[in-house]
Amino acid sequence: MDIDHTHFPLTLKQCRVISEIMKKGTEKDASVALNLSQPSVSRALSQAEQALQVTVFTRGWSGVEPTSVGEVVISTCNNMLQAIAETERQLQNHVSSPLKLTHYVEWRHLMIIEAVVKVGSASVAAQTLGITQPAVSKTLKEVENMVQQPVFSRARRGLITQPAAKQLASLYLRISPVAQSLLHRLQSLPHALTGRLSVGMLSFSCQDIVPIAFASILKQHAGIRLQAMQGPYHMLANALRQGEIDCFLGLMRKGPIHPELVELPLLNAQYALIARSDHPIHKEAKTLNDLTNERWIVARHGTPIRDYFDSLFRNINNIPPIQALEMLTFASSEELVIHSDAIALLFYDDWNIKQLNPRLKQLAIALPKPECTIGITLHRERQSDIIKAFIEELKLTILNKLRPLHDVTSDAKTRQKHKKKSDQ
Repeated sequence: MDIDHTHFPLTLKQCRVISEIMKKGTEKDASVALNLSQPSVSRALSQAEQALQVTVFTRGWSGVEPTSVGEVVISTCNNMLQAIAETERQLQNHVSSPLKLTHYVEWRHLMIIEAVVKVGSASVAAQTLGITQPAVSKTLKEVENMVQQPVFSRARRGLITQPAAKQLASLYLRISPVAQSLLHRLQSLPHALTGRLSVGMLSFSCQDIVPIAFASILKQHAGIRLQAMQGPYHMLANALRQGEIDCFLGLMRKGPIHPELVELPLLNAQYALIARSDHPIHKEAKTLNDLTNERWIVARHGTPIRDYFDSLFRNINNIPPIQALEMLTFASSEELVIHSDAIALLFYDDWNIKQLNPRLKQLAIALPKPECTIGITLHRERQSDIIKAFIEELKLTILNKLRPLHDVTSDAKTRQKHKKKSDQ
């Protein structure tokens, strides 16, 4: 009789594996902590997911990450393991040798202890559980080795329960209902979108709309686990290909660098030359030729901004002194410009350029074809309902963000029409 699989969806070994993978972040590190081989850890996790019919972990940005249903499984495992650890601490007070309960105890140990405590006989407990008496006796010896103290003493009329057995039986009665109810808990989760949404962001890209889209998703889909991280293009593209993230946002290139990736445009933007508002260059410069001796802050090579910058000055046969800009947010890059004499080439959508920091000013120099596009990069074959919901929220957020500008433009056109009519 396999007590673990007959009565419980997860073995306690599987619980230990799941909990340790969560703590360490990788199966390899978990195997070291548990003193198990990595194949053994992988097998235990796979068997647990098959038994529960859920995915507990998914590959993430810096290791494995729990899914939303995985969070429920992990919480359940941790609660049971903490109860076991607390019982071990109590039992440790009676002996000096270190105990092994938390590392090796399984359901059969606790179930057999509880059965013997209840009936006071190894043979009767064996009959009750449908196993042999030698199996019961062998299990009792294993438990005594774990707790380093007797669990029963013999008497004419049967076995006398020792304090250790009472504590272990009480432990079983506390945690067994938690384990047995796990499947029901998972099945009764709301039928809403669940899983992970991990979004990468290139420098300066959508920091003002992603949190709003995230907030809307949180309200509608409590079962989605949200993440956002920043990084350079090649890092995010590789992370997307490997399934560590689900998508990333930023300035669109002339096409993704990998055939399995696709780009979806979201928001029109334009390149802009920015300097601090009191910079004398605003009065002195009329064309790009007037800027060649200035100090510049521009994104590094391999980015659309740098490609555009190089094309600007290549056309006038002059490349000015440059410092690569590694800042990740508009706020930090703008602060750098405010506190320096440098000029920066940045990009803004219509709303952000109108909301420019008053300590900054756009240079009144027309740029050739300054239009650019902010978009989202997806994996061609991995576009889940969660990602689709996120894209819809992004589009709605962008629409709401730009609507006041559109309303102002519409009002201005209406006023012009009325003025023409009145003039006529």
